[in-house]
Amino acid sequence: MAGTVIRSTALEKAHAHPEMIRSGAFSPGMKAGPFLYVSGCIAGDLTQDMTGQAREEFGYVELVLQEAGYMLADVVKLHAFITDQANYAAYSAVRKEYFPEDPPASTAVVTGLLIPGALLEIDVVAYKRDD
Repeated sequence: MAGTVIRSTALEKAHAHPEMIRSGAFSPGMKAGPFLYVSGCIAGDLTQDMTGQAREEFGYVELVLQEAGYMLADVVKLHAFITDQANYAAYSAVRKEYFPEDPPASTAVVTGLLIPGALLEIDVVAYKRDD
């Protein structure tokens, strides 16, 4: 394998589908050299509006980053997949909470998602020089 899988009990407990992590079918993150690739995530509580789902997802991304020794300031690329363009402003406001200055390069796409009720899926790439 070209990288190191980032997996922990904390990530398992926080993930919307912990059985995927336990079974090895899903890697929350993959460290390859100085890069950390955080897999796409969705909120566990899909009864929430976009603001709630986005906060939950950014919180999970932050946890994956921390488990690997990274932080939000190390994020260089963010992908967001949104089911309804009308929710973009709410998503963007939450993104600004987590990246108030010098946000990472970002892409947002309006599309369908695999999980019914999910309004958003995000993934990130982080970079930190190996010491």
